[in-house]
Formats: sequence, C-alpha cells, structure tokens
Amino acid sequence: MINTIDNIDIIVIIQNKKGGAVTNLHFNYKDVFRAGRLGFSAKKIWMAFLGFLIAFIGYGIISYLSFIVAGIEIGEIWETFRVVPMYPIGLPWYSWIIWVIGLLWWICVALLTGVAVSKITYEQLKGDEFYEIKEAINFALKNGKSALFAPFVLILLIVVLIVSGLVLALFTLIPYFGQIFFAIMAIPAFAVCMFILYLLIVIVICLHIGPSIVGETGNDTFDTLFESFSVINDQPWRFITYEILLKMIVFMGIGILGFFSAKAIFLGQDVIGLIVSPDKLGNILQNAAYYVKITLPPICPEAYHEFFIEYIEWIGMPNLLFPPDYISAFEGFAGAIASFLFGIIYYFIILFVMSLGGAIFWSGNTLVINCFIFLPVYPLKLIITRESV
Repeated sequence: MINTIDNIDIIVIIQNKKGGAVTNLHFNYKDVFRAGRLGFSAKKIWMAFLGFLIAFIGYGIISYLSFIVAGIEIGEIWETFRVVPMYPIGLPWYSWIIWVIGLLWWICVALLTGVAVSKITYEQLKGDEFYEIKEAINFALKNGKSALFAPFVLILLIVVLIVSGLVLALFTLIPYFGQIFFAIMAIPAFAVCMFILYLLIVIVICLHIGPSIVGETGNDTFDTLFESFSVINDQPWRFITYEILLKMIVFMGIGILGFFSAKAIFLGQDVIGLIVSPDKLGNILQNAAYYVKITLPPICPEAYHEFFIEYIEWIGMPNLLFPPDYISAFEGFAGAIASFLFGIIYYFIILFVMSLGGAIFWSGNTLVINCFIFLPVYPLKLIITRESV
C-alpha cells in the first residue's frame, strides 16, 4: 500500500509473525463504530465472562459478609437481593468497610479483565487472529498492576490533600490568628478543592481507558497516568464524544443480545414442552426463576430504573426483577436439584449478555486510545523520497 504526500512515498509493508492482515484504521470517530464487530468475538466474550464470574463471586461473598456482621439474617439478605447484595444502606461503618473491600475486588478483577480483552483486540488489529486467551491472561497478570495502581495513586494523592487541609484547619482554632489565617488561606484552599475535583475526573478516565492503555502498550503506572492526563487535557470533547458513541454501541449490543437470549429461552421451553409435561416443566422453571433476581443500585437515576424495568418487561422476563415464590418441587429432591441448576444457568445467561457489553466496551476503548496516542498498528513503515528511487 502506497500513500503519496508531496514528493514522499510512504510504503507500508504489512506483515506480522502470524501472517494475518493488519486492520486499516481511520484514527477518528469512524473507528469507534468497529467496537460492536470487534467485541462480538467468542474469545473476548469468554474472557469477559470469566472475569465477571470471578468478580461477582468474590463480591457476592464479601458483600454478604458485610450484611451478616451487622446482624442481618442470611434469609433476609437473600429475599432482598438474592446473590448480589447492593451497598449496605443504614448499616454500621464496619459493614461499609467490608462492602468496599468487595467493591474493590470487583473493580480490580474487572480492570484486569479489561487489560486482557484489550490485549486480544490490539493483537487482532495487528493481524494476529490466533492470539490465545492464556497469553492474554498472563499479560494481564504481569502488566495489569499499572491499570490498578494508576487510579489508586490518584486516590492516595486526594487523601493526602484532604488530610493536609484538615491539619491546616487546626490553625483556625488559634484565637485571633486563626481567623486571619482562615481568610488568607481561602483562595489556596479553593484552588486545592478544584484540583481535587480535577483528579476525580482523571480517576474516572483511568478506570475507563487505563486497561486499554496497558493492554496496548504494557505501560507502567506513570505512563498510564500520563496518557490519562493527556487525553483529558489535550482533547477532552473529542474523548467525551467518542465515549458517548461507545456507550451507545455497548447498550445497543446488550439490548439486542438480551432480547434474543430471552427469545432463545422461550424457544427452548417450547421445544422441551413438546416432550415434558406442562406441570413438571412449569414447576421446574418457576422454581428456577425464584433463584434469580436483578437488583439495581439505588444510586442509579430514576429514569434509568424505569427504562430498565420497561426493557425487561418488553423482552418478557419480568421475573428477573420480581421473582416468583418457591413452590413444592416436582418429584421432590430431583426436581429441586433441577430447578437449582436451571437457576445457575439463568445467571450464566445474564453474565453472557453482560460479557458482550464488556467485550464491546474494552475493544472500543482500545480503538479510542489508538485515536489519541497513535499507536503503531503497522509493524513497519518505510519512507522513501522520489529522489532516492
């Protein structure tokens, strides 16, 4: 492929060790629309599925513990949340500490999963369609600490600034001098507060694109922070626009897959119903639905709650929000086991739908990062002037 610029011919030799074709990128908003296609990959969905499964298992256990230490019965927690409790509103401070540990577990596993998915995507862009999941996991475990430490460093800096402010605030307790000191430090304190808000924005940026930065470059913590600051400082509106487009694609992907997953469940019920008696099948499926419940965190906007409820009802799965009561199992012990296994399968299907969203999100951010730091997707570029030919 030859591109001519004035008197310079740029010859791009496309090759890699696997012999695959390198993806031609536009390095603008057009690349974001590739996220759906790149994310719709069995390899990336499986990688995201494993990550979400590990994240939710750890979070579920720790969050249950946060409620239990506050004296809440397991049965009450189960009736309210099923397997994924939300944050412990109205519980003691130590319950919140335990819950935050669970939340940090979820975030850390999700970030490492994002590094692995981004690494697979980057290798695919370079033409390596056969990059293995095992290699991506090893890469994430080796280099993923940068994606974890980058936001942690910023959080630590914010804590230091807040503690320093509290220490300086003690001077205001000194008679006479304290009031003057308070007035003098008002403007610096305002500047520090603005800086803290700025750091909070950068933390959000790190959580969004940190895994993709590490997945593409293998950067250390400092370089990951540098790239995150560069993105928000140099072209903030471009980044915001790309992320809005990407979120739309993610929600569309989840919505479409969720719809067809529900229809696939109904189709399977109809086919099995041709052989299994309606009483037996209905009993098993109702008890299976009893085990499954999706609880949205109260922090979500009311409009989001209403939209999600309407979507769940539209696809014909209202039991995900309002599970039915458990009834006596058909054929006793065997029916109870069958219902429990079907309940687990329902959770796997939900994770499968979420995994597509994760695969699209991290694949899309890999493309977004390419638009900002112009990573060398092509392994070799040879520039030759016409005079030298």
